[in-house]
Amino acid sequence: MKHFAAIVFALGTLVSYAAAYTTIMRPTTQECYFERLKPGNHFSITFETAGKLPIDFSLNDAHRNPIYSMPHTGEGSYSYTSTGEGRYSYCFRNNAPHEIVVNFNPHGPEDEVFLASHDATPAENEVRKLSHNIEEVRDHFSFMLFRNEVHDQSVSDTQKRMFHWAILQVLALAGVCGWQIYYVRSLFKIRGVV
Repeated sequence: MKHFAAIVFALGTLVSYAAAYTTIMRPTTQECYFERLKPGNHFSITFETAGKLPIDFSLNDAHRNPIYSMPHTGEGSYSYTSTGEGRYSYCFRNNAPHEIVVNFNPHGPEDEVFLASHDATPAENEVRKLSHNIEEVRDHFSFMLFRNEVHDQSVSDTQKRMFHWAILQVLALAGVCGWQIYYVRSLFKIRGVV
């Protein structure tokens, strides 16, 4: 039974990661991604950096005019309904002198169908909004799993270093004790006490 639960959990984790993208941003670089939108199409994105390190996020329209920007943030989400047709871009900029891992989930028009029907009943609209909220919760859960993996790896590396350092300390202590015993015995032998 435990093996079955582990297999189901592993498959669920893989499915949640299938929708997410991860990129490692080099120091002082910008990476842009594109989405083709038509008027009235809905687009949303959620993102998070490992360790909540700050990056700059911006969303630009087809003419490269800024629509939205979030400077110096470690996580965020934004939704937008396009007003014109074209190739919209969303960009991440790393101004830090070190690499930053960014995990993000974009939802384009094919994913964002909850606003598509204008003649829907109020119940159908609420179901669509609930579906969208569930997607956001799923995205946040995948971010939490990603963060947990990063922290688990960090803890594991720290424990390994502490173990090796403790072994080195034990060997050094044993060496110092052995040398002190040898030295004290040789002093007593020279004096003829032993």
